[in-house]
Amino acid sequence: MITYEEAKKLIEKAAKSLPVQEILLEDSLGCVVAEDIISPISLPSFDNSAMDGYAFKSSDTVKARPGKPVYLRIVCTIKAGQPNTGTGIPAPGAASGMTAYKIMTGALMPKGADTVIPQEIALAKNGFLVFNNFFGRGRNVRYEGEELKKGQQVLAKGAAINPGTIGFLASLGKSRVRVFGKPRVSLVATGSELVEPGRPLSPGKIYDSNSFMIAAALSKMAIQPALVKTVPDKPKVLRGVIAGALQKSDILILMGGVSTGDYDYVKPLLQELGVSEIFWKVSQKPGKPVYFGKKNSTLVFGLPGNPASVFVCFYEYVYPALRRMMGFANSGLPSAMLPLQNRVRADQSKLLFLKGKVAVTKKGRRVIPLPHQGSHMLSSLCDTDGFILIPPRKTVFQTGERVPVHLL
Repeated sequence: MITYEEAKKLIEKAAKSLPVQEILLEDSLGCVVAEDIISPISLPSFDNSAMDGYAFKSSDTVKARPGKPVYLRIVCTIKAGQPNTGTGIPAPGAASGMTAYKIMTGALMPKGADTVIPQEIALAKNGFLVFNNFFGRGRNVRYEGEELKKGQQVLAKGAAINPGTIGFLASLGKSRVRVFGKPRVSLVATGSELVEPGRPLSPGKIYDSNSFMIAAALSKMAIQPALVKTVPDKPKVLRGVIAGALQKSDILILMGGVSTGDYDYVKPLLQELGVSEIFWKVSQKPGKPVYFGKKNSTLVFGLPGNPASVFVCFYEYVYPALRRMMGFANSGLPSAMLPLQNRVRADQSKLLFLKGKVAVTKKGRRVIPLPHQGSHMLSSLCDTDGFILIPPRKTVFQTGERVPVHLL
């Protein structure tokens, strides 16, 4: 049996970044950029109006006074997406030549115009734009390159792609992006007692929650499992499913069957199929009999079958491995040192992972140990937003004492 810290290091050593792929932008959510991205255009790529209004040359209004207005002839309307084919605005001096353009938000500024007056404060009368005061230059105009210049680095290698990133890259005209690959993941839940939700529950049976829970966790990481299967405790059937999953997976997650019971077949079957064991059993609760092995480049995790154990072991061990393979520099859960809301009794022999909820109190952020901490109990996971780590260094951790919390 090894420590939690030793297990983390062994997984980190085994989990390598996947090869770089060029994929469609719309398929890149949740991926990590595999190269520095340089902007092929400036943003904005042309001077345009920041709002609906009237575009004109500010200096044409310099002589405007109350009682002595300046009139600019409105020559046409410029819509967003319309090219500038007008003659532009001539220099001030000839009253008959002082002009303005009605303009829509995002429309190309006409040649010579340098200012936009918003429609709601503009005075338009009989085909003229009327000014009773000088209107300063450059207002309500988005200038070419004011956000970024062509040739500027806009994303660094290692950046995670979120919906905003996709929108930003689309605004640069990019339809494809080079990213680290996403792992192919197979989920296999074992146990003859498992029944799919929605079916009648006969005596001695339980509903399979693990497959749904971990498939959802993967979906949150923008990973679609290649296989999700529930298998009874029948060695021949289980062997065939595991053998097939090993061939088409970067990570195989087995749930149940890794302990020492009479019907726990997973560990010997993995050995028979050529999986090299890296560790089995970690000094922790829940999830002590967690297994980790490797066959060629495929990583294999055997998680204990109790749902809370599966949940903890997934986020503490599988989640960081997946993120390392996807190219994330910081692969594990974020952590914080937070005061306990209630006293907690430690286990003198092993690390405890307690389901916790972070709350903001009058004394600041605190973490609340939740009820129903049993490894078979799922109800408290509905409120869990972090794991409280209680090391075995002493008997009791008192209210207000700071402890490490891994945030979900």
